[in-house]
Amino acid sequence: MRKATTAVLLSALVLPGAGHLYLKRPWRGIALIAISLACLWVFVDDAMRRASNVLARLESDGGALDVDRLSDLVAQASTGSDAAVVTAATLVLAGCWLVGIIDAYRLGKSMTPVR
Repeated sequence: MRKATTAVLLSALVLPGAGHLYLKRPWRGIALIAISLACLWVFVDDAMRRASNVLARLESDGGALDVDRLSDLVAQASTGSDAAVVTAATLVLAGCWLVGIIDAYRLGKSMTPVR
């Protein structure tokens, strides 16, 4: 498999920046990985906060587990005020992934000897 193909697959399927590490471009790879992990942290933090709020409301209702009530609480939690932050993190992650794939391909192609 060519270097460009391997780098693209690593960047696309593992994590943005993994292909750069394979191509021995560590600073680009580390930058892309750091940005991606920061975005993923925003997602996890938001999910944990929403789950905590749902559990707190369930507990304040007496702890009875009713599927309809749980469904209502989850629906209410998903309309939070942090939607702009999560949307921004989503766009940054998608952009980072795209840049990582394209740049890994470009770098891999430039490293491949011409026959």
